[in-house]
Amino acid sequence: MARQHAGIRHDTPSAGHLAGWAIPHVRKIRYLAHVIVVDGQSNERLVLDGGWLEKLRGGRPVTRTPASSYRGAQWKDLERRVTLFGREKERLVQVTLTFEGGPFVGFVTDAAKRPELEAIVDGLEAARSA
Repeated sequence: MARQHAGIRHDTPSAGHLAGWAIPHVRKIRYLAHVIVVDGQSNERLVLDGGWLEKLRGGRPVTRTPASSYRGAQWKDLERRVTLFGREKERLVQVTLTFEGGPFVGFVTDAAKRPELEAIVDGLEAARSA
């Protein structure tokens, strides 16, 4: 038989090693912030998570900056050869984000991911004006 007290369920019948312990109910966690993730060159990733912009390299954080300190972005379209002497080229986009009193965040990715980068810049501008 289970007893209820202040949102905590006490399971008594044959709970094994957990008998007598208070086990809280599992609830769904809802995130209010919209998360935008863009993968780039050199195993880098930009993540806009609510009020923070984070740059990851190899899955490890390199830079974490408050989105409200965003000041501007500089865009540059690049084209480079896939192999040293080959004719095949790939199109890239480079964005350099500037922050007040903080670091410059440079990021290079495929040109096809430009709309995702623009969404990150729009999110940063919205955080700055909020």
